[in-house]
Amino acid sequence: MTSELALTNPPEIPDPPATEGEVLTRVEYLVDRIHKCEYDKLVYLLEIYQDAYWKMEFGSFEQFCKERLGYSKQYVYRCINAARMVEAGVPVENPNQSLALEGLDVEKAKEVWDRAEEHAGETGKKVTGGLLKKAREEQEVLDRATGDDAAMINVKQLGEPFDEVVSMLRQAKSLLQTLSNTPDGAWLQYQPMAIKIRDVAESIKFAMPYEICPKCSGKGCASCKNLGWIPKAREIASDQ
Repeated sequence: MTSELALTNPPEIPDPPATEGEVLTRVEYLVDRIHKCEYDKLVYLLEIYQDAYWKMEFGSFEQFCKERLGYSKQYVYRCINAARMVEAGVPVENPNQSLALEGLDVEKAKEVWDRAEEHAGETGKKVTGGLLKKAREEQEVLDRATGDDAAMINVKQLGEPFDEVVSMLRQAKSLLQTLSNTPDGAWLQYQPMAIKIRDVAESIKFAMPYEICPKCSGKGCASCKNLGWIPKAREIASDQ
């Protein structure tokens, strides 16, 4: 019941406070509610971001996320995207659901949500990020089969989550190096671990969307696993 009320009546973002003191007071309230109310978290994070409240005390949004909220910037951006979905009428409740719909326009996102909701109803479960991912794959296969979406595959956009993971691995490698140079990092073997992190990042790069499948022109086939695109690894294998 709480979830349904939160989705049908999400908190509205008010006009920004007029004075610096009012802004700081508002931020205190929002941060408190963000950590206490899971369903309102999305909209409150969106308010902080779009009204740039973080500029009052921090030099960057990333610094605000880490030091004031205790969240990574990537996680907060997912929450913000989820809040924008809610505003557009897609009843997402968390960033995992939003991530499964990333890159879709509102109408497509609603179609995928409805399909996932049907699957959830059949099993008596709630809509999850996993169900949304499955529903999205089914919808894309259907769209390609009818020719509606074959020319609309945005390979670069599909690759953004892959790029994000690679970026996080680079950051982890940098932090690991810094830690290994401190007295507390005396037992760390940086070079072997750095090589493993590099290899993981390279594997992700070779598995990310690279180009429209040349065999089916984006409609989906066995060669591209019905995705409509192929990764760089598949492109290299084809050349060889």
